[in-house]
Amino acid sequence: MTGDLTKFTSLKLKAEGHVTYEDNNRGRILGRGAVGTGSSNTIENVLYVEGLRHSLLSISQLCDKGYKVNFKSNGCTISHDSSGKVLFTGKKVNNIYLLDILETDYENECLLSKSDEFWLWHRRLSHIHTNHLNKLKSKDLVSGLPNIKFQDNRLCYACVRGKQIRTSFKSKDMISTKKPLDVLHMDLFGPSRVASLAGNLYALVIVDDYSRFTWTLFLAYKNDAYKAFKKLAKILQNENGCCVKSIRSDHGGEFQNAKFERFCEKHGISHSFSATRTPQQNGVVERKNKSLEELARTMLNESKLPKYFWADTVYIVAYVLNRTLIRLILKKTPYELYKGRKPSVSHLRVFGSKCFVLNKDKDSLGKFDAKSDEGIHIGYALNGHAYRVLNKRLLNVEESMHVVFDELDNYMPKPVSDDLECDDLITVLHKNDMINTDANDSHVVKDPTVSADLPKEWKTPRDLTLDNVIGNIEKGVSTRNSLKNLCETMAFVSQEEPKNIDEPLRDRNWILAMQKEHNQFALNEVWSFVPRIPEMNIIGTKWIFRNKLDEHGVIAINKARLVAKGYNQEEGIDYDETYAPVARLEAVRLLLAFFCIKGFKLFQMDVKSSFLNGYINEEVFVSQPSGFEDHQHPDRVFKLKKVLYGLKQAPRQWYERLSDFLTLQGYDRGTSDKTLFIKRKEEDIILVQVYMDDIIFGSTNEELCETFVEIMKSEFEMSMMGELNYFLGLQVK
Repeated sequence: MTGDLTKFTSLKLKAEGHVTYEDNNRGRILGRGAVGTGSSNTIENVLYVEGLRHSLLSISQLCDKGYKVNFKSNGCTISHDSSGKVLFTGKKVNNIYLLDILETDYENECLLSKSDEFWLWHRRLSHIHTNHLNKLKSKDLVSGLPNIKFQDNRLCYACVRGKQIRTSFKSKDMISTKKPLDVLHMDLFGPSRVASLAGNLYALVIVDDYSRFTWTLFLAYKNDAYKAFKKLAKILQNENGCCVKSIRSDHGGEFQNAKFERFCEKHGISHSFSATRTPQQNGVVERKNKSLEELARTMLNESKLPKYFWADTVYIVAYVLNRTLIRLILKKTPYELYKGRKPSVSHLRVFGSKCFVLNKDKDSLGKFDAKSDEGIHIGYALNGHAYRVLNKRLLNVEESMHVVFDELDNYMPKPVSDDLECDDLITVLHKNDMINTDANDSHVVKDPTVSADLPKEWKTPRDLTLDNVIGNIEKGVSTRNSLKNLCETMAFVSQEEPKNIDEPLRDRNWILAMQKEHNQFALNEVWSFVPRIPEMNIIGTKWIFRNKLDEHGVIAINKARLVAKGYNQEEGIDYDETYAPVARLEAVRLLLAFFCIKGFKLFQMDVKSSFLNGYINEEVFVSQPSGFEDHQHPDRVFKLKKVLYGLKQAPRQWYERLSDFLTLQGYDRGTSDKTLFIKRKEEDIILVQVYMDDIIFGSTNEELCETFVEIMKSEFEMSMMGELNYFLGLQVK
């Protein structure tokens, strides 16, 4: 025993009682450890006694361990009882025998402890495991290994640094929650390489800890997770009559943010997080994600459907697993644990199987027309009891109970072009109010990027300056090989302009263009659907189709415009004033020259469906557009709230709307050119030139341009086209 803390090479602090001295004083035992040099000369099981000034060695304990102690007049020796080899030598000083371990022979073998010798062999044999060392010795597989028992009684730092593995997470043999909504596990997977029809790239998976019931929510952006969870939490709490007590997620920014924190504090929800880079702590939902992805991948590959149906497939997998998995220990399905009743699976059908949906009240059928349309089964209704069917004739998704399935048919849908069906589905789905686009999928077709060659050195004639060269001089000469990727974009637009209404209805690109134009009418609230009466003067409508070219002369956009047949308007009834100022081409050229002299940076922006922003003062009624007739109300007409292309007063109403708005923002109209607007702020100036729905502007201060863009986008639907390089057939450098 000793009271000197510095003598210990290792010490385990633990109160073990007291030591009584000869004078009946007592000292507290604070711990037990090893004393020595750290080599083989080490004494183990040494007591650390509080206040003990001298270190004492027990002769009786040495003899009990097989050592022989020989005392002489000038000193003492400690040796093996069997071999007689001397290990330690002590000196006699003032009738006390002193033993200094530091002065003992380093080559002597320590018979008090074999620990250091084990660790020496552990290092010699490349840090192999203790169990392996014991096997080598017990089976006598090698020679020269000392006859000691190798024990893993302390930590090898080298082994920790070189061999450490992750902590294992064992499955629980008990259920830690008592009822649904006690704990919800949440995780997000994505982004998917293919977007849904609603533009969703992520899936938020929420699993109830008690029942293992699963909800899948599809998001366009990761930061939409809070809104989706907030909405779902209210629905669940109303359905069950109890509140969510706790949620568990990882440290992702979509979960660990101020909005989630405020929501949890307001509703008394405990939000716990898994440790960083330790998804095993949120293993319930992590394993669920893996199951959803694997089964969805299997079903998509079997059905040969396009990948933009991934969200439908994930929803179906969660729908089926909720009704078929067996909760361990409770021996019930998640559906029964959460809903309180046994689920039925009799209505389930093979995903992607051939089916026929009843054509009831969708079309005006003749006596000998087919009563059903062929389709593909893609799931179950999100809200209600119905099947979701992809109608192959109409190219839309329907929800109906009147479906006949042929699950045993060998027919497998041919792999369809993602681009083809995606655009067609988008076209029709905008007309179907019953469809929940969050569960449908689309393929986002990215324009192929034109890979430019490395810059080449150009040889410029002496009489030609670089300032006169239009375009990027470092781009090089345009060859067929360099235009290969550019020409690939032609696959996404139609190359011919239709001559009648029948041609575009057979072309998917023109159908999509018509649908985009039709959507602008609903977005801008252009008209209202009213019954027709005999006193109305009905103005017809027609479609105008044009191909828009870029600066290379390549078709960039298929533009479909719905216009009114203004020649049927009657003056004094359908319109009064029609005059509207229009910028002359000479004025535009003069403005461009002024910008060049002043060194302004020019920008261009376009107003989407500009005439639809102008308010109409007269009562004007137009017929239903071709291709978008309402079969249930064929006699109804549209009453215009805003002007339509083709009306005689359309340019005037649009100009008045834009002029009044810019005037309120502090812009002054030009004296000679009424389509030019000017605003001065201290020493800076901004010029805005309006030509129908195209606007070019520039300023001495780019902050004024940014402000102009913001106010225009706040009032109108705009598309920012960036710096001006091509306008009204003029290429601007």
